[in-house]
Amino acid sequence: MHDDDLEDESVPAWRASPPSVLAVLVAHRGSRWLPQTLAALDRLHHRPDHLVLVHDDSDPATRDLLEGHAHASRIVTAPARRGFGGQVAVAVESQTEAYDWIWLLHDDQICDPDALSGLLDEATRDPDIGIVGPKVREWPSLRRLLEVGLTVTGTGQRETMLESGEPDAGQHDRPQDVLAVGSAGMLVRRDVWERLGGTDPRLPLFFDDIDLGWRANRAGYRVRTAPRSIVFHAEATANRRRVRRKGVREHAGERRAAALHTMLANSDPLRFLPLSIRLFVGSLLRFVGFLFGKDLRSARGEIMAMVTVFANPGPMIAARRRRKPNVVRRNRELKDLFAPFWMPYQHGLDVAATTVQAVVRPESVDSLGLRSIGVAEEDEEDPVVVDQPPWWRRRPWLTWVLVLLVGSLVAARSVAAGHLFSPVLPASPDAVSSWWRLLFERSHAVGLGSADVAPAYVVPLAFVGLLVWFAPGLISWILTVLAVPFAALTAHRFGRLVSDDRAVRMTWAVSYGLVVGVTGAIAGGRLGTVVTLVVAPLFANVLLRLVLEPTWTRAALVGLWIALVAAFAPVAWALGIVALVVSALLVRSSARYLALSGVIGTVLLGPWLLDRVLSGRIWWEVGNPVDAPASAWDVVTGTGGGPGSAPWWIAVPLIVLAAAALVPEATRRAVAGAWIVAVAGLATGLLASISTYVPFPGAPEVRAWSGLGAGIWLGGLLTAVLFAWPALRTRKHRRWRRPAIALLAAFPILAGGWLVVRGIDDPLESGDARVVPAFLAARPGTTVVLTGDSESGIVADAVVGPGPYLGAEALRTTAEREDRLRDTVTSLVTTPTRDDVDELARLGVDSIYAPDVDLDLARRIDAAPGLAQKGSDSPDSRVWSVTSEIEAEPAPEAGPARPWIAGVWVLAWVGAFVGALPVRRNAAPGPDPDEEDDA
Repeated sequence: MHDDDLEDESVPAWRASPPSVLAVLVAHRGSRWLPQTLAALDRLHHRPDHLVLVHDDSDPATRDLLEGHAHASRIVTAPARRGFGGQVAVAVESQTEAYDWIWLLHDDQICDPDALSGLLDEATRDPDIGIVGPKVREWPSLRRLLEVGLTVTGTGQRETMLESGEPDAGQHDRPQDVLAVGSAGMLVRRDVWERLGGTDPRLPLFFDDIDLGWRANRAGYRVRTAPRSIVFHAEATANRRRVRRKGVREHAGERRAAALHTMLANSDPLRFLPLSIRLFVGSLLRFVGFLFGKDLRSARGEIMAMVTVFANPGPMIAARRRRKPNVVRRNRELKDLFAPFWMPYQHGLDVAATTVQAVVRPESVDSLGLRSIGVAEEDEEDPVVVDQPPWWRRRPWLTWVLVLLVGSLVAARSVAAGHLFSPVLPASPDAVSSWWRLLFERSHAVGLGSADVAPAYVVPLAFVGLLVWFAPGLISWILTVLAVPFAALTAHRFGRLVSDDRAVRMTWAVSYGLVVGVTGAIAGGRLGTVVTLVVAPLFANVLLRLVLEPTWTRAALVGLWIALVAAFAPVAWALGIVALVVSALLVRSSARYLALSGVIGTVLLGPWLLDRVLSGRIWWEVGNPVDAPASAWDVVTGTGGGPGSAPWWIAVPLIVLAAAALVPEATRRAVAGAWIVAVAGLATGLLASISTYVPFPGAPEVRAWSGLGAGIWLGGLLTAVLFAWPALRTRKHRRWRRPAIALLAAFPILAGGWLVVRGIDDPLESGDARVVPAFLAARPGTTVVLTGDSESGIVADAVVGPGPYLGAEALRTTAEREDRLRDTVTSLVTTPTRDDVDELARLGVDSIYAPDVDLDLARRIDAAPGLAQKGSDSPDSRVWSVTSEIEAEPAPEAGPARPWIAGVWVLAWVGAFVGALPVRRNAAPGPDPDEEDDA
C-alpha cells in the first residue's frame, strides 16, 4: 500500500508503531534466481528492519551475489549439509538486535512490493496469530497458484486444496485459518519460533513447513493466510531444478520419510497406533502400486522411507517427546484444518476418469501414421461446423458405445446377473478363494479327487476375482453380456491406428463387436472365443507397434496377450506364434523382440499348454467339452454352428464387400494382408469343423468348436473393407461409394437387430446350476450321477457338492480310478453285489443320483445290498445312499513342491504384467550452472 492512499483507507494499527522484523534469506547454489530475488527486496514498500543473508558457501557465484547486496544487515556462513531450518537457526543465533517477527525467504522467490505489508496487516489483527503466510504463485508464469495455505491428508500427502494449474482470479483472497503455510515468505512471531524450537532438524528440506504450522496450532496459536501478500516461487528444490551438491545429501524416499515422520510425530497418543498401522499398510500398497506402474524410483523411495521411519523409531519417539510440553489442543479440535478424508480417493478417481476417457474417446488423441494406406484425399470437402451441436453429435463414439451397451443389456433380458451357465459354461464358484485353492492345493475335491495342475485361465480369473471376492459370477456375466461393447472398444482402438475416417472406423468397430454375437459364442457361453475376439484387436495393435518400433515393454505385452487368450482358447497360442513368426520374417530387425514375446506367452501357460497341445486337445476351450457340429457353410458365413449362431444371410453383405475391396489397386497390398488374416481364420474354422478330440480317457469323442476361426474370418474381412475405404475418395471409385455404404451398414444393422430380438439366452441360462438335488449339493460328499439308459449305455460321472465350477471342470482323477468307477457302475446296474457297493465306498462315493431313471434300472440298483433309497427332487429321479462301512481311500495328491511351483507360476504372470506396463521416468535434476567452480 502506498503512503498516498493512507488518507483514503483505514490505516492498520501497526503502521503507527511498526513491529520489528528480522528477514532471513537462505541461499544454496541460487545464483540463477538471486539477482531478481534481491532486487525485489529492494522494491518493498515496507522493508524489514534487519536482513540476514545466510549461505553454506556451496559456490562462489552465490556468495559474491550476497556480499554485493548493499542493504544486507549481516551475511552469515552456515555449516555445510544443513537444511533450510538449520540455516535459519544459524542466522537467528547470530542476530544481536531486538526484533518481534522472523520473515523466512528463499533464494528462488520474488516478493511483491506489498508482500511484507500484507503479512503484517494480517499478523497484527489478533494476538493469538503466531504464523502468517502469503499467497504463492508460480515463477516464472506469475499467474498460476501454488499455495494459499497447506494441509495434509490422512495418508500423509501434502495438499494445497487447489486444482492443478489453477490461475489466480481472486477466488482465494479471503484470509483464513489453516494448518500450515509454506516456508517461502512465512512470517513467524519470535516468541512462537523460540517456544517451538524452530523447525524440526529431522526435516531439513521437506514437510518442515507443515510440521511447524501443525505444532503451532497444537500449541494454541493460529496460523493464517494473508492473500494480499504475494510472492512468486520457482520451487527449485521440489522440482529438482537445483543441484544439491554440498547441501543436504539426497536420500531415496526422503520426501515420503518426512511425511511419515511428520504424521506420526504430531499424532495424538490414542491415534498413534492405528495411524502407524494405516501408514505402514498404505506404504506397502503404494510400493506395490509403484512396482505395477514401473515407477521403480518411487517404489525404492517408498520402501526406503518405511525403513527410515519404522525400522528406526527413535527419532520419531524423541520428536513426540519434544512436542508434548507444548500441546494444548488435540488434533480433533483441528479437524477443520485437515484435508477431507476422501481427498486421496478423489485423486485416484481423477486418474481413473482420465483413463476411461482415453478408452471411450480415443479419437481425441492423435493417432499414428498408417492412416489412409497411401491414398490421397482428393477433393474432400471441408466439414461443416455447427455451433453447439447436441452431445451425441459432439461425442459420436461415446454415443455408439452407449447404444451397444443398452442393446447388450436388452439382449440379456432373460439372464440374471452373476448366475450364468450353459452346457459349455460351468457356474462360477461361490467365492474367489476357490480359484486360489485350485492353484495352490495339492489335492482337489473334484469328482473322485484330482492332483492335476489347475488350468491356466484360473490365474487371470483369480486375480480379476479379487475385485469381486464374494461374487465371482460377475466376471463371466460381464464378459458374456458386455462382450459386444468390449470388442467394439478394443476394435476402435486398433482402428485409430490405421484409419482417419471417423464414421467408417466407428462402423467397423461396431461391426466387429457384433461378430462375437454372430458366431454364437455369447449364447453358447464360450468364454474362450469371447476373450480371444475381444483381445485380438489389442494384440494386433501392440504387435504392429512392436514391429514398427520394437521395445522390450511391447514385447512383454504381446507375450502377455498371447498367454491370456491361449489360457482360455489354446488354439489361439498356435495362431499367435504363427503371427510372430510371419512378423519376424517380414521385419528381421524385430525378430529378437518377437522371439521374447513367444517365449513369454509359452512360459506363462506352463505345463497346462503342453497337456492340451501334445494330447490333441488344443481345440478344447475353457468350459465343458460339448459336441459342436458345424458345416463348412457355417464357417464361411461366420458362425460356429449350433444353437445361438446367427442366420447365414447376415454375413453375406460383408463377404461381398470384402471381395470388392480387392479391386482398388492403391489399397490392394493392405487389403491383401487383411485377407491373409481372414483366410487364416477361415482355415482354422474349417479345420475345427472336421476335427474331434477326446477330453478324458474313456470319454466319447466330441467335435471341435469352429466359432473362433469363424470370428477371425469375419474380423479379417471387416479389416479388409476398412483398409480399402480410402479408395472410395478417389474419382476412379467414387461412384461405388453409396453401394459400399449400404453394404457396410447392412451387417451391423442385421446383426444388431437379430441379437437384440433373439437375446443371448438358449442355451445360456441363469439361476441354480447344480446337477444334483439341493440336499446333496449342500453336503461335501461325492455323488455319482447316472445318465443314459440300459439300451444306449449308462454314463457315470462323479461330482462333489453341487457339481464342478468354472476352472474345476478340466480336472480329472487318475485313469485307474476312472476305470474302477466305470467297471463298478457296470456291475451295479447288471448283477449288483455287496462288493460293488464297498468299491464305491473305497472310491469315496456316498450317494448315487439318477436324474431320469427307467424302472428296470431302478429295480436292479434297489436290489444292491448296502444301498438305501433317499428322497429326490422329482418323480422321475432316484437317490441312493451308500451305507458301507469301508473307509475311503486317500484321494490323489501332488507332491509337496506343488504350492511352490504354483507360487512361481503366479509370480511369473505378475512379472509379465509389470514388465508389460510402460516405464515411468522421473525428471532428472537440472544442470548445475556453477559446475565449473567445483572442478
